[in-house]
Amino acid sequence: CSGEPLTITARADSWQQQNTFSSVTSTSPPLVGCDRLGFTSSLAIQTESSQADSPTGVTVTLKVPQEVPDLAREEEPEVEGLATADLKDAAIALPAGMSIDPSAADGLQACSPAQIGLNDSNEPSCPDASKIGTVEIDTPLLPDPLQGAVYLAQQGNNPFGSLLALYVTAEGDGALLKLAGHVVADPVTGQLTTTFDDNPQLPFSELKLSFFGGPRAPLATPESCGTFTTSGDLMPWSAPFSGPDTLLTDSFSIDTGCVGGFAPSFAAGSTGTQAGGFTSFTATFSRGDQDQNLSSITLRTPPGLLGVLKSVPLCGEPQAAQGACGQESLIGHTTVGAGVGPHPFYLGGNVYLTGPYKGSPFGLSIVVPAVAGPFNLGTVVVRAAISVDPATTALTVTSDPLPTILQGIPLDLRTVNVTVDRPGFIFNPTSCEPLAVGGTITSTQGTQAPVSSHFQAANCANLPFHPLFSVSSPAKTSRNGGAALDVKVSYPQGTQANIHSVAVTLPKQLPARLSTIQQACPEAVFNANPASCGEGSNIGVGTAVTPIFKNPVVGPAYLVSHGGAAFPDIDVVLQGEGVTILLVGHVNISKAGITSASFFAVPDAPIGSFELNLPEGPHSGLSAVGSLCASPLTMPTTITGQNGAVVQQTTKIKVTGCTKVKKKAKKKHRKTKKRKKAKKGSAGKGR
Repeated sequence: CSGEPLTITARADSWQQQNTFSSVTSTSPPLVGCDRLGFTSSLAIQTESSQADSPTGVTVTLKVPQEVPDLAREEEPEVEGLATADLKDAAIALPAGMSIDPSAADGLQACSPAQIGLNDSNEPSCPDASKIGTVEIDTPLLPDPLQGAVYLAQQGNNPFGSLLALYVTAEGDGALLKLAGHVVADPVTGQLTTTFDDNPQLPFSELKLSFFGGPRAPLATPESCGTFTTSGDLMPWSAPFSGPDTLLTDSFSIDTGCVGGFAPSFAAGSTGTQAGGFTSFTATFSRGDQDQNLSSITLRTPPGLLGVLKSVPLCGEPQAAQGACGQESLIGHTTVGAGVGPHPFYLGGNVYLTGPYKGSPFGLSIVVPAVAGPFNLGTVVVRAAISVDPATTALTVTSDPLPTILQGIPLDLRTVNVTVDRPGFIFNPTSCEPLAVGGTITSTQGTQAPVSSHFQAANCANLPFHPLFSVSSPAKTSRNGGAALDVKVSYPQGTQANIHSVAVTLPKQLPARLSTIQQACPEAVFNANPASCGEGSNIGVGTAVTPIFKNPVVGPAYLVSHGGAAFPDIDVVLQGEGVTILLVGHVNISKAGITSASFFAVPDAPIGSFELNLPEGPHSGLSAVGSLCASPLTMPTTITGQNGAVVQQTTKIKVTGCTKVKKKAKKKHRKTKKRKKAKKGSAGKGR
């Protein structure tokens, strides 16, 4: 009842002049009486599964009872009364929580505009792998229902230019119907709304759309249990004369497998177990369908599992944030499983090492192209910060929140694997003590689950342990400047066990300087910021050369008082390339005034050399008793390796600058003795 007249056009072709059509048109008055047409309808939805967060088949049935006899099925129908208005527009909204299942992407294809041929009368040639359901339409115009299929339309290349679209085809008794439906996924909730507009004026009593079930079903049930309502907004061709749109609803229940707990699984470790050897490292986080979704991950590596950072150019910003790091920064790969049911869809990506991120010295840029079947949802970039424990050098990797939905498609992440496999990068500890890879997995509902995986290197006893230890001190000392000491540790080339502890006893000639001990930095001040410690507590400087970094790590050595401890510790704060490493030496002074120092927990990290220089000066750590040149000085030394090997030695302290006795003086002495002897002989002869 648009008010426009109806136009009928006839075209004819003759045998004499074939393919030369002539046409004639005729018009009739506009139709009236749309307000007298009825339009009653109902909506029903049925799910294959009543289990939460599971793939499911779904059948949506739309009924529009017809007010006239079935002309195709009654031999002598009584034709009287008015027909039911035909459906023009339909919008069906599935309940929030029911969404697209990424698992369906495995093997899924899409139908192109040319294959569906919406504007021609040819049968569609869509790939069978693009078929996601069936359709059945019961119309009073034909003796048999129309049967057909539901196809997935190509992303972007469809009548709506949208991410999601459907093609519905049905045929029977010589009739062929082809429709396009626009599917919109809510970007926040994933709720699906499908719209079919400007449908042909075909009367039907029942239309049934059935989406496939099974493990690769395109739809998934909500995560929680309860009653969920589907709504339909229908408008007939007779509108607006026949009244407002018809709003329909129907519900279904989910009552088993309700998502509520969070007990994710975790496995991690090196692919090779040789202590000190290069290896790959892998970590896998997983959850079940009944677990809450993954939100973020924190991973803590065992001490000694480190990487040769100087071999990897760090990816900078903004490339790291954009997922545009170069291959030179590639250190590993990731695999992500998404979707509900027993067969998630797996995506692969790359892991890049980046510069500082969120206050940590290093970071990761984990880049996953979100290409699943016929869908390309762009590139997902997840950042992570890498911090270094100052006492153990163990790494803590903390991820940003993981994506949960992309363009309205919930990801339902099931598995996240990260493997660091760059050759010559990651190496094992040199300790074979039982250790663990730990972590914390957080769900989207804020539940935290601590996880742990056993870790242990092997064959530590086969590692050599031959550290070279030397000590020197200048002979020059003074009451005001005290004494100086320089300690050096170095390693021959080749893989060796790293140092676990060092214990030394200074000679009595080099006692601790009590006036400096009294200026030790309070523990609270040191913990807040070592640079805030007083000048008097700074007694020297440490320098370590390690194959991990391009440059040495260097820093001051402080005397730090710890509450009721009798004597302060020596805390060496090594810094370089954004990393801080803390070496703690416990000091003891015996009743006899002998000073000893023990570094009990040296990090399991390789060094080429380490030097601790304690200079003389107003705040020197040592004083001197008598001349350092008077007698040889020795330092009993015990060095223990991470593999348990022990080196015990009495280290000679090389005293530099001692005054040597001149050779001329010795010759003069011999001449004097000779003269005395001659004089004595002359005196005897005279008597």
